[in-house]
Amino acid sequence: MRASEELSQLLDAHGVHEIFGNPGTTELPFLEGIRQRYYLTLHDSIALGAADGAAQVSRGIAVANLHAAPGLGNSIGFLDTARRNRSPVLVTVGQQDLRHADQNPLLFGDFRTMAEGLVKFFQEVRRVEELEEAVERAVRHALAPPMGPVILSLPMNVMEEAARASPYHPEPEAAPLNDIRAISERIRAASNPALVVGYEVDVYDAFAAVDELARRMGAPVYAEPICSRSPIPEGLPNFVGDLLPQSAYIDSALGGHDLVVLVGADLTLYPYSAAPLLPGERLAYLGADPSVPKKLHCDRAIGDLRQLLEAILSGLPPSGRTFRRPPDFGRANRVARAAPRMGGEFVVDAIRRAFSEYTVVDESVSLIPTMKSVGFYRGKDSYFSSRSQQLGWGLAASIGITLWRPKTVVVVGDGALQYCVQALWTLARYRLPTKVVVVNNGGYNILKSYSKANHPALAAAEYLDLPGVDVETIARGYGLGASTVDSPERLDRALVELRETAGPGLLNVQVDRTVPDLFS
Repeated sequence: MRASEELSQLLDAHGVHEIFGNPGTTELPFLEGIRQRYYLTLHDSIALGAADGAAQVSRGIAVANLHAAPGLGNSIGFLDTARRNRSPVLVTVGQQDLRHADQNPLLFGDFRTMAEGLVKFFQEVRRVEELEEAVERAVRHALAPPMGPVILSLPMNVMEEAARASPYHPEPEAAPLNDIRAISERIRAASNPALVVGYEVDVYDAFAAVDELARRMGAPVYAEPICSRSPIPEGLPNFVGDLLPQSAYIDSALGGHDLVVLVGADLTLYPYSAAPLLPGERLAYLGADPSVPKKLHCDRAIGDLRQLLEAILSGLPPSGRTFRRPPDFGRANRVARAAPRMGGEFVVDAIRRAFSEYTVVDESVSLIPTMKSVGFYRGKDSYFSSRSQQLGWGLAASIGITLWRPKTVVVVGDGALQYCVQALWTLARYRLPTKVVVVNNGGYNILKSYSKANHPALAAAEYLDLPGVDVETIARGYGLGASTVDSPERLDRALVELRETAGPGLLNVQVDRTVPDLFS
């Protein structure tokens, strides 16, 4: 048995049954021994994005296989996104034969330096005897809260050496729980508290606990800025909406509360605002990421979020307060007014109705605030987006997500689509039933909106437009069935036809090109 075969057994012991990759010559010795299903992507970055999506929805290790220094270089942006998403991705990178490494051969690289600051753990397996321990350590680091990507560098000569199979069987580890008495007392003492919930609610399936905590506290519930997963159960009456990622807006929303409890949430900021963020003494953090309370200078309890919330609830009586978000009576009217011009609220409302039972991968960019406002947060595995807001992530991630959730729809802007358009081929090649809705506004409306508010001289710049891109023809070229809709009368029917497509399919929706006011 060769080392590559032992590696396959080690991965299988950790529940890894598929690998996403775009191999080169340095990966062939690795691939000879692999028995996992190998999903080919046409660019290295798509492999890493697909593994990111699979890791999030499976809540376990997912593997991306990259081609030496060029492949890792191609994927650096996706590696940063996996870091921000807290996704436990094991990245294997094929390394040149170490027997001539001193000659700096073609494809040889210093992968540790290339990935510095982006991964939790790195090891180059220089001897076959190191392989089992390297895999064990990589998996342990990837899954330890806060989770994140790790890299193993696999030299060609090591993968070809003889090895003895002895798969590692990890023992389950109890989640660390801090003394949360101080935070419990602060919650009981608060006269006007608020909750900010984040992506960890979905990671740890803490929806029932969040629902109960919100009701007992009688507090308004906000989603963290740039929330990447559903942070609430469907229909939570206390839910107010998403915070905007600017300190002035955060302070305006939360400034009247004497205690703000961050529940698996972060306060991500963009763009810069001179307004100071809420002072740390008015904040408390519950969750798995110690870097959040460190930067916010607030009280904290670190551990498995669901266990933390259950511990707090065990000693928390009802406060006697009630809070319920007032109904949005104007929404139906806004949707109707947007219909004639194929406006965002009309189009998004139609997508919500057509795909009410689907997992949504959201890279609609300038329409993300609208997407989040209409009810796509529906509990476990209902909504995914990128915490880094990286363009191209959504289509790539949908590959991995669809393997675990076959009812998946990705909503992507026409500009974002082009970043990883080759992912359409992988969907078609493996008949993954992903439905792709392209909200096509003919340009980069997010940049136009930012320019409109902050750099008005650039708002009409020609390089913010995308003329001449035939989305339907491109999709057909990669093997997908595709169609275009540009009228409100045909939209509902076109979305239903897309949903009923047996395999993957794409609908190009020509939406209103008016630049929204997102930054003013």
